[in-house]
Amino acid sequence: MSRGLQCVFLPGLLLVVLAGCSSSTDEEELPASQKYYFLESLNQVEDGGRRLQTAGLDQQAVTEALAVLDQGLKLAFQVERSFLDRLDLRLGKNFERYFIKGVENYRVGIEAGDEAQQREGLRLLARWAEFWNPEQAAIRARLNLE
Repeated sequence: MSRGLQCVFLPGLLLVVLAGCSSSTDEEELPASQKYYFLESLNQVEDGGRRLQTAGLDQQAVTEALAVLDQGLKLAFQVERSFLDRLDLRLGKNFERYFIKGVENYRVGIEAGDEAQQREGLRLLARWAEFWNPEQAAIRARLNLE
């Protein structure tokens, strides 16, 4: 092979080899539906929780707030753990263990009038907040960039 051809061929071959070695996970786009389920579940649960903290709620307002919590929980169940783990390896475990379980306990406790179960739900949600508050900016940035 002539020297001039080597100067063109070898760098081109090197680029092809390097492209083949690059990580495809960085280039894969995250599913829009999963982004929606995750972010909207957080929003719905937060909205429902705020509504329930309002003083002097009548039964209709409590029912509406619980419906918002239910919708958030329904969306949370549609979030795939593998999706969350792509964002942060701790996210899926914490989301299931603290967020979902916390909302379930709090929700059932309110409906049953069981203060102990409500407190357990709030305790789990506080554990979620311990993880989520310092990490959410980085995780949200990953959601918006990909």
